[in-house]
Amino acid sequence: MKRSLSLSGIPVSPGIAVGRAAVWLVRADSSPRRDLDSEEVPTELERLRLAVESAIREIGEMAGQVEERLGREYAAIFQAHALFLRDPSFLGPIEKKIRIERVNAEWAVEVVADALAARLRDLPDQDLALRASDLDDVAAILRRSLGEGEAAVDRLASLTGDSCVLVADELTPSDAVRIPRDKVVAFVTERGGKTSHAAILARSFGIPAVVAIPKLLASIGDGDRLIVDGREGVVWREPSEDVLALFRERQGRDATREHSLKERSVSGLTRTRDGQEVSIRANIELVREVPDVFEYGADGVGLFRSEFLYLSGAGMEFPDEATQAAIYRDVVVRLAPRPVVIRTYDLGGKKGARHLSGAEENPVLGLRGVRLCFSHPEMFRTQLRALLSVASEGDLRILVPMVAGVEDVRRVRTFVEEARQELLERGIAVPHSVPIGAMIEVPSAALTADLIAPEVDFLSLGTNDLTQYTLAADRANEAVSDIFRPHHPAMLRLVARVQEAARAAGKPLAVCGEMAADPALFLLLLGLGIREFSMGPRSVPLLKDVARCASAADASRMARAALSLSTPDDVAALLAREAETLLSGDPETRAAVNA
Repeated sequence: MKRSLSLSGIPVSPGIAVGRAAVWLVRADSSPRRDLDSEEVPTELERLRLAVESAIREIGEMAGQVEERLGREYAAIFQAHALFLRDPSFLGPIEKKIRIERVNAEWAVEVVADALAARLRDLPDQDLALRASDLDDVAAILRRSLGEGEAAVDRLASLTGDSCVLVADELTPSDAVRIPRDKVVAFVTERGGKTSHAAILARSFGIPAVVAIPKLLASIGDGDRLIVDGREGVVWREPSEDVLALFRERQGRDATREHSLKERSVSGLTRTRDGQEVSIRANIELVREVPDVFEYGADGVGLFRSEFLYLSGAGMEFPDEATQAAIYRDVVVRLAPRPVVIRTYDLGGKKGARHLSGAEENPVLGLRGVRLCFSHPEMFRTQLRALLSVASEGDLRILVPMVAGVEDVRRVRTFVEEARQELLERGIAVPHSVPIGAMIEVPSAALTADLIAPEVDFLSLGTNDLTQYTLAADRANEAVSDIFRPHHPAMLRLVARVQEAARAAGKPLAVCGEMAADPALFLLLLGLGIREFSMGPRSVPLLKDVARCASAADASRMARAALSLSTPDDVAALLAREAETLLSGDPETRAAVNA
C-alpha cells in the first residue's frame, strides 16, 4: 500500500471531495507523419478544409449546448474556439506545411498547434499563457474531424465508479464541459491556473478543483484514494483513517455552517449591534453567478468584472455592442432594484490584451485599466454605449479602474457624454445621469481622493492593487509575499484618508478587495467608517453575521488603536485579539470565523 502523501497546488474551486483517482491523460497519442506524393497534396488540402468545416460545426453545437446549460459567457469560450479555425495565422502554417513539406494533415496540425501552444505558455502574460489549453482543445477537435483520435466524450464516459477524482495533466474547456457529474466529484491537474477556462467552468459546476500541482502524474496512480481540498489547494493521497475522518467531519461542519449562515444572510437588512446599517454585495464575473447573489443573500453586485467578456475569447477579439448590451441587461434586469456596479475593462498588466498594449518592460506600471481604454477609444466607446443603453432598466453604476487623478475622471466623463449623445441620436433612451465611480487602487488617487471624490458619484477601494503599489510588492511573487500585507500601517493610513475624503464629499465608499472578505480586516474597515463592502458571493453570509455581532463603536475603537501602531505584526496581533473579543458574544459566528 502506498504511504500517505500531501500535494499542494493552486485552489481554483472550493469544497472538499473524497474519491478514487481516475488518471486521465488528456493528450492524444502523437500523430504519425505520412509523406505524400506531389499529386496527393491538393486532395490533402481539401481534406483539411472539410475537416475544418466539420470541426466548426462540432464547436457550434457544443457552444449551443453550453449556452443552454450554463449561459452565454460560457458559450463564448467555445465560440472563440471557432475563431482559431478561421484564423489565417493558425491555418496558414498548417496549409503551408502540407504544401511545402508534402505531409499528411494530422501531422501538420499537431506540429503547428504544439509550436503555437508552446509560444503561448512562454508568454509573461498569464491569462494569454493559459489560452494554450484552448489551442490544444481546438487541435484535438480538428484531428478528430480528420478521423484521428478517440473522442473525449467516449473516454470520459468510460470512467467507472460514482466518486471519481479526475487526475490529468491539464483539462481543456470541452473536456471540463463533458465531465460526467454523476461520477466525478473533483478534479486535479498538473498544469493550469485560476483564470483557465477549465477552472472557471469548475467553479460554475461547484466541483472542487486544484490545479498546477507539481509532479502530480508521477505521484498518483489509478485507484488511489484522494482527498481534494479546493479551498486550501491541498490533495492527500492515501490519507490515514484519522486524516480521512477529520476531512469527513469538516465536510459535515462546513455544510451545516453554510446552510445556517445562508439562512440568516437572506433575512432583511444587516445592522451592527448598535444599529449601523451595512451593505454587503457580491463580486461576480459571469451572468451564471447571478443566482449566487440571491442564494447567499448579497445586497446586489458591488463588482461585475467585465473583462471576462474579453478573456473568455481567443485573446484577440472584443464582443460587439449588441453582445455586451445583452449580457449587461441580463444582469441588471434580474437583479433590479438591487444595485449593479459594472467595472469597465480592467485589462493590461498581467490581465491579457498584450496585443493592445504592446511589449512593455513593466506591464503592471504600463497601459492597463482606464489607460488602455483611453489608448483604444473605439473599444471604450463601444463598451460605454452598451452600458448606457441598459441603464434605464435597473440600478446600473459604472466603475472605472486604475484612475490616477482628477484628469482621468474628467476624460471619462467626456467619453460617457459622447456615448450618451450617440445613443440619443439613435433614439435609445438613456437616463440623464448614470452614476460614475472611481476605483481607488493607485497611491496617487488615494492621496488625492479629496480632489477626486467631488467629481464622481461614488468611490471603490481596490485594496489588492493599492497594497501592491503602496508596498512595491507584487502580490503574485512568492519571494515578496511576506511584504504584501494589507494591514500594513501605510495601507491603514491610506484607507483612512480615502474614507475621510469620501465622507467630506458626501460620497459613498465601498471596499471590494480581499480586505473586505477577511473578518478581522472587515471589522477594522467597519471601524474606519466604511459601510459598503463587496466580496465573493460565498463570503457574504459569514461577513453579514460578523457585522450583526459587532458594535460599530467598538470597531471604531479598534481602528483607532490599529492606526497608532508601527508595524504590520503589531497590527495583526491587535486585530486577532480584538476580533476574538468583539465576536465573543456569538460562539457560532466566532467558530465560523476560525474555521
